This record gives sequence, C-alpha cells and structure tokens, in this order.
Amino acid sequence: MKFTDSELIGVPKILVAGRRSAEGVLELKDRRTGEREELTVDEAIARLTAH
Repeated sequence: MKFTDSELIGVPKILVAGRRSAEGVLELKDRRTGEREELTVDEAIARLTAH
C-alpha cells in the first residue's frame, strides 16, 4: 500500500519500514496527531495488536 492510499482510506496508524529496518527498527506514525515513534519490531507488534 502506498502512503497516499492509506490517507485516502483512513488508516489510523502507518507502520514504516525505512532505512533502519535492517537494524530491527520501524517507524509508527499516528495519522491523527502526526506523532512518529521509532520502535523495535516486537514493540510495534505489541502496540498494533493491543486493545
């Protein structure tokens, strides 16, 4: 999925595998607040699957 597609369909959080993904670091962006966090893969999974 492209970033513009996620904006159009209203995905609330976007997980980005960028330059640091080889180190096990992903970026999680909250579309509502614009806040960005760098998380490990395990932290990202926990955050996205928490209720």
